[in-house]
Amino acid sequence: MVDDWQYCVNALPKVSRTFALNIAVLRGEMHRSVLIAYLFCRIVDTVEDAGELDGGIKIKLLLEFAHLLEDPAHRKNALSQWVQDCDVVDGSANDLELLSETARVFNIFDSLDEKYQQQIIPSVSKMARGMAYFQKRFERDKMTPLEDEEELEEYCYFVAGLVGEMLCNLFFLELPTLSKKARETMKNNAVSFGLGLQMTNISKDIVADRERGWSYIPKGLIKEKGLTVEEFHSGVSIEKNLKILEKLLQKTTGHLEDALKFSMAIPNHKMSIRLFCIWPLWMAMETVAALHNNPALLTSSAPVKISRSTVRRILWTTPLFAYSDFLLERSFQNILETRDLQSPSRFNLENLKKRLGKIPLAPVTSNTQPV
Repeated sequence: MVDDWQYCVNALPKVSRTFALNIAVLRGEMHRSVLIAYLFCRIVDTVEDAGELDGGIKIKLLLEFAHLLEDPAHRKNALSQWVQDCDVVDGSANDLELLSETARVFNIFDSLDEKYQQQIIPSVSKMARGMAYFQKRFERDKMTPLEDEEELEEYCYFVAGLVGEMLCNLFFLELPTLSKKARETMKNNAVSFGLGLQMTNISKDIVADRERGWSYIPKGLIKEKGLTVEEFHSGVSIEKNLKILEKLLQKTTGHLEDALKFSMAIPNHKMSIRLFCIWPLWMAMETVAALHNNPALLTSSAPVKISRSTVRRILWTTPLFAYSDFLLERSFQNILETRDLQSPSRFNLENLKKRLGKIPLAPVTSNTQPV
């Protein structure tokens, strides 16, 4: 039987081939910390994504996970019961296997240096509570779209923007001499790093999500084009649907541009951290380019994906110019110009923070009894 660390290393590519590539480029305690943080995120994602699971049970499981993460004494007594309660969760075989081995992930988490643990705990705990909050909005067996673009940003913050903030704080531990200007650039764009990647996924998975009864396309975007939610999802006008999706891709592109600023603020002598950011960012940009004005988005449950040859090209070529901000910007702009992608007005992080402050997240110790 493999030890707990080797289990976690082996589990990562089974639940995410993409992130297994860029996490592997990290070294030492940073590698261990980011890998474990990602597996935690995947565990709560599996609970949230369970298509057959009652929303009330999801909420209890998510809040209890936050409690387990924040309270080691509680974890010691309650983790095995939580894993047992997760027997009702549905999903892919690899995700469910990871869920059943949550204790092994926690074993490695407990071995991390405390300064790394303290960057992971608040972010993943808040993610779980944010997911629980949005579960109250989604009705089982009924399409429940988000209201508007602001609510989409709020949802994406909890499932991905928090990851950007967590990574930023973890990177700061490795960059003690980082300039004040670079620190501010990273802090101001960390949320966009997560939002850009998440909104790319939302865009490419529209049909698959619809078939599961979910929709992350805001009702406001649909109504702007003179359609009802039902008309959008039934595909009465491919032309109008594409215009709705182009608005979403435009916003996504803006977040990815901010993610580039985040990545370039990392000193080029810390190449492993730069590549960690650049690889998924370039893959997201190529994906957005492939989605642009693409009717296949609306007709197939198989998500539009970039080719393996494109992935290999990104992995082989970006290390050749990642040291240069000028070359990074030029490569990024080439992708934009090739598909004539347009950027929206700048993302207002402060406005998002104000709205997030009004969202009543449940305390981690309440309503978390075993299910």
